[in-house]
Amino acid sequence: MLRPMKTVATLLWVCCSVALGEDAPRMMTKLTVKLQSPEIPKESFAAQAKLIYRAASGYCRIEENPDLEHGIHGLLITNEPDVWMVNRLDRTARHIVDPGPTYNCLLPMFVNGQDIKSAEDLNRPPMQLEFGRELEYFRPRSAAPNPGPALQGKPTMVYTVQAGNSQLFLFTSGDPEVPVAVIRKNGKTHETFWYGEYAQVPFDATLFAKPEGMKIGEMKP
Repeated sequence: MLRPMKTVATLLWVCCSVALGEDAPRMMTKLTVKLQSPEIPKESFAAQAKLIYRAASGYCRIEENPDLEHGIHGLLITNEPDVWMVNRLDRTARHIVDPGPTYNCLLPMFVNGQDIKSAEDLNRPPMQLEFGRELEYFRPRSAAPNPGPALQGKPTMVYTVQAGNSQLFLFTSGDPEVPVAVIRKNGKTHETFWYGEYAQVPFDATLFAKPEGMKIGEMKP
């Protein structure tokens, strides 16, 4: 069972292509998402909502709820080439500098740390499907969308993609359309990401700045 984004540490692999020195973007994507699966208890940490920001190619931020069982309140800030993995409970952080030669933050939706041994593994389907880039993934790979069921009280359209052994579904609503849910089916297992807010908002550089008031240790990439 894959447990995407279970901890911020898992997403250390997301670092690696925006050109250094490019102008800051004007807008960023802000979204909230939570995972539902028969294998994940509804009240567990893995099922709690996460808040994600991403802008251009080099800016990503993931805010998790507190995981009191493990003493972690995770926050991941990526401002390529810098990455900070923050625990807001004990006010500590780990800093890593992406060695390049390209600098890009990735937010793969279905990622298992045990299956990722190199950056090349992130190119395997369905790991190319990313938060904040859902329509960019499905539109060129799917046939024209079909009317889907009403989800969360909204009429939907559904895109379908076969990715390796997995079948992926994107349900969208609105004009312009935004994700309502992404479902992955693999054999008898299935996982659903439910979206709450999904919007384009003005870029806020402070969200991607070095965290203040933290004891920061350095890590080698």
